[in-house]
Amino acid sequence: MPGSNIIDVAIGVTFVFAVLSIVASAITEAISTVLSLRAVTLRQAIERLLKDRVMAEKVYRHPLIDGLTKDDDTDPAYIPSDLFARALIDVIVAWDDDNDRAKAPERLGMLKAIVLIPWRAIAQFFRNLWPRTNDRAEPSEVATPDLEQLRTRLARAKGIHSGTRAALTALIADEKVKTHDDVVLRIATWFDRTMEGVGGWYKRTVTLMIAIVSVVIAVVLNVDAFVVVDNLSKDAVLRQSVATIVTDSIKHESEDVRTMGEAVADRKQAVRLTPEEAAKLEQDRKTGELLRKRVVALKHSLDSLSVPMGWPEGEKWFCRPTNDEPCDQRLLPVTYWGWARRIAGWLFTAVAMSLGAPFWFDLLNKFVNLRAAAPPPAKVQPKPATSGADVPLTDGSPRSKRPADRNGSSRSDAPPPLS
Repeated sequence: MPGSNIIDVAIGVTFVFAVLSIVASAITEAISTVLSLRAVTLRQAIERLLKDRVMAEKVYRHPLIDGLTKDDDTDPAYIPSDLFARALIDVIVAWDDDNDRAKAPERLGMLKAIVLIPWRAIAQFFRNLWPRTNDRAEPSEVATPDLEQLRTRLARAKGIHSGTRAALTALIADEKVKTHDDVVLRIATWFDRTMEGVGGWYKRTVTLMIAIVSVVIAVVLNVDAFVVVDNLSKDAVLRQSVATIVTDSIKHESEDVRTMGEAVADRKQAVRLTPEEAAKLEQDRKTGELLRKRVVALKHSLDSLSVPMGWPEGEKWFCRPTNDEPCDQRLLPVTYWGWARRIAGWLFTAVAMSLGAPFWFDLLNKFVNLRAAAPPPAKVQPKPATSGADVPLTDGSPRSKRPADRNGSSRSDAPPPLS
């Protein structure tokens, strides 16, 4: 296969993977929004920070934290560190020695902890479907304690987890801590350092979700990477059509390609629970609307190009080729080797989608630039029509018309002219 054709195949495959990656990212973001995945991740991080689910619940019930949500059934997706510190101090001072007992969160491995985040998000989502009475008790009024009162209360309070007590005691035992504001600053710094790793938890959770969504998309849409490559390699019209449309779109800075890559890159950045990113939630929503429009536009482009994706229409599901009628490659195979190849094609597509749309759009731009720098493929010229002047004889020499042939038929047995 000529080098230009290889580049065209690469452009077509990269374009398909880029569009599917956008679909996977949009679906994953929608699931994350519906399940409040950021809020669930933050709560799990605070429970691990305090080593106590009871104390974490009391912090969430504090008016400073509860006021960050729009209703009583949801948790905030972001908590400022200073508000957390002040709420935690009030919870410690108001700790009930008779009724409050620490309940340590489950100690899980990294994989189980990541899997637990979407599981808890699903459970919280179904709990929020049914309205219930407000069970968030307001904490009793507590005057702002001085430093010695806080240290004494922290040392004598019963039921507080030993790890939490040791961590907080170490924070306020420093001689540099002399005022209540110093305590707030120390706890806020402790909280911020812990939250730096929460973005990593969320990214790993989203990566797992994207992998699952990618597999589902590859199977439901029947996108076999090997079938796509095979068709683009053999069908010159399809290959050149895809390469031409994608190249023209990028050259003219079409929003269907370049703007979508930028939009996906912006959304991929909104995964850390920091103040700057929390302030961009409204912008993320607008970006999501733009993203959905671009997905629809590119889906129409794929449909118009007849890329071998999806399931064929009709009642036939399995490929049983005959001598007279070859089967559609999109049909399910009937052999073990065919199933192994189909499953491998689905998995390859899913892995490609998991790499993300920004990766594929960057690679697509490189292929387009490489195609522009390469010489265009030679066009096949139609053969000229043959004429009677160059019809070959049996010996290979051309046959030319004699003058006698032009004037009329001359026969050797004709009588000679009269003198």
